[in-house]
Amino acid sequence: MAEAALRWLRGFLRARSWGPELAFLALALVLSAAALPGEPLPLDVPLGAAIQAWQFPLLEPALWAISEVGRFRIAAPVTAGVVIALAAAGWRWQALTLGAAALTGQGLSHLLKAVIARPRPELAADQFAALGVDSHAFPSGHALSSAIFYGFFAALLWQRVQRPWLRRLGAGVMLTMIVLVGISRVYLGVHWPSDVAGGYAIGILWLLLWTRAQRAWAAAGRDGGAEARA
Repeated sequence: MAEAALRWLRGFLRARSWGPELAFLALALVLSAAALPGEPLPLDVPLGAAIQAWQFPLLEPALWAISEVGRFRIAAPVTAGVVIALAAAGWRWQALTLGAAALTGQGLSHLLKAVIARPRPELAADQFAALGVDSHAFPSGHALSSAIFYGFFAALLWQRVQRPWLRRLGAGVMLTMIVLVGISRVYLGVHWPSDVAGGYAIGILWLLLWTRAQRAWAAAGRDGGAEARA
């Protein structure tokens, strides 16, 4: 057991460059520190107002629907179903990565909201109730969860799909969903843009760390099997 844990730790630390993780960690720390005073950042108000001023046919109901899908009561069973489907299809490591990242990401989101305690933009109580909002603003849990869920599938499609046009299309759709989720939260007035940016940074960082851990587990298992056969 100790040898397997040591193999995993070596693989986790040495799998590849830590550049992406460090970049998103730095961004997450900067945005978290900026959110601590509780006030919106200089760009939050004008950028939020610009997004809320958009007037396109069917935009509001579409963004309401996108935001609604991200609520825990819908997102949790959907994610669980996807994890089970991946495991049943033989992609056990991928299922473990998505399930662990999504589950612990929710816990991390709630912890950071409680610690940073940034107030939401001002909305009427009935609007908050209609949107299912009952926690602090930073980070956006919807943005964090979408970065994990859709980011996972963007990476999976990019790695597994052989046809370049289909790979680009699939990954592009997933990345577009991430963007739309964030826009929906600002458009509906329940988050500042910096809440969304923080959710993205933390979610992507969390997914990168769990992906690194999964690859290290898989490599440690292969190395252990090879040693046993030798």
